[in-house]
Amino acid sequence: MIRFISLLLIVAMTACFREDEPVVLPPPGELQYAQVAMGSTYGRQYYFDLETRDTTGMPFSSWDLCFSSTPQDWQVWINGGNQAYVALTTFDHLSEVKDTTELKWLMDAPSWHRDSTAIGAWMTHNYCYVLDRGPAFAEKVRYYKFQIRALANSDYLLTYAALHDSAAASVTIERLTDRHYLYFSFDHNGSVPFIEPAVDDWDLLFTRYRHVFTGQQPPLPYVVTGVLINPSVAVAVDSILGFDLIDYAQAQQLTYVSQRNIIGYAWKYYDFSAQAFIVRSNLTYVIRDTKGIYWKLRFIDFYNENGEKGYPAFAFQRL
Repeated sequence: MIRFISLLLIVAMTACFREDEPVVLPPPGELQYAQVAMGSTYGRQYYFDLETRDTTGMPFSSWDLCFSSTPQDWQVWINGGNQAYVALTTFDHLSEVKDTTELKWLMDAPSWHRDSTAIGAWMTHNYCYVLDRGPAFAEKVRYYKFQIRALANSDYLLTYAALHDSAAASVTIERLTDRHYLYFSFDHNGSVPFIEPAVDDWDLLFTRYRHVFTGQQPPLPYVVTGVLINPSVAVAVDSILGFDLIDYAQAQQLTYVSQRNIIGYAWKYYDFSAQAFIVRSNLTYVIRDTKGIYWKLRFIDFYNENGEKGYPAFAFQRL
């Protein structure tokens, strides 16, 4: 009798559980096309959001220093697109820094890896730095000396002056919870320009940046034009399946990385016989955005309808 009652209870309890309902994925989005107007001199950079197609543009040279806004991070980068370099001095007072004699100039890794910044672990010492902003700047405003301090609330305090100036200025770089990076420019007596959109409002950055060709001896730093990704985005690169054949199921099988220059510049190459940039049509980039949505993207041109270079065109589709 007890066994019979137990069986009845099991049957009753089983009847209370609903069977798992299969998750139905939305159909893929429509194939879309976009073109970014960097210009023939690549003077403008653009942030691009795949979901909204929103763009935010400004001159690539709008900043000199870039600060991590991520809590507990402390990295500071320089603008490689300007061909900037930075050097650490042995002085702990800006007034002592008077020239660039015997300085060792360094640059960031193209990947912007946190352990490969030219400025390095500034919070472990009080020494001053000197920034060479790049050859495009007039001599009087090309070199700046600066110090970075961490404030109690984890904001940054930047103290700076032109290399040959004795009077220094200070500015607080306030961390923003909805940004990955914060920016500073020595122009206009020092400014904190609004450059980067909120974390969830961009996926790709079309810009000039410095790449190091390690196959050369010695390694060759060179400014290239390409695409950097949002640190919260991950990308897989495919050269086998092809753009048309990649679907959501196949996208799940790919390997994704968040290296900042994973898309980079090599989706095109310069053909010296044709005297033109040629897009590599076999490359497809599958992008997992900040919301976990998958997109596939391929580049289709680097020229506008007038034949001017610096106008990357691409096709993309939500999977």
